Amino acid sequence: NISLQQSNSTLDIQSKTDELTKILNRRGFMELGQKTLDLAADAGKHGVIYFADLDGLKKINDTYGHDMGDEAIKAAADVISQSLRSNDIVGRLSGDEFAAIAIGMKLSQENKFREKISSLCKMISADRNFPFTLSMSIGAVEFELTNEKPTKLTALLSQADDKLYIEKKEKHKNQEINQKVS
Repeated sequence: NISLQQSNSTLDIQSKTDELTKILNRRGFMELGQKTLDLAADAGKHGVIYFADLDGLKKINDTYGHDMGDEAIKAAADVISQSLRSNDIVGRLSGDEFAAIAIGMKLSQENKFREKISSLCKMISADRNFPFTLSMSIGAVEFELTNEKPTKLTALLSQADDKLYIEKKEKHKNQEINQKVS
């Protein structure tokens, strides 16, 4: 009976962990994330949802191969995880998209978070001898939770994704301008 319980526990963990990055997968993130938001609502807490993705993964895959693309995805997971606190929840939602929940954090701390992401992207790229420098785009949304105003994780992720899309659009526009100037 104990062996069966251990096997079930192992299978449960495996079903919620991303095989490539070893962080939560979509299922694990959505489940733990919603539970965390529900508990935070009971305590009247606030926080920030981050939605991030790796810039230029298609170009990395096309130029250096999919094995290098996988290495870039693993590095991006490390960047996000190391940029946040150990009690924050981080997951890989799909391909090169990541999300995080930081209870108690304020959106006013976003610039510091972005600087840390940028610094770690450069450091990890150099440490791993990548022939490119990692870059990530980020969308963030702050939330205030109460029992009277329950919040669904999917709604917060959608808002953060909208902010991410705005940043990606701005980056592409700046790249086009830089290419025209060159």
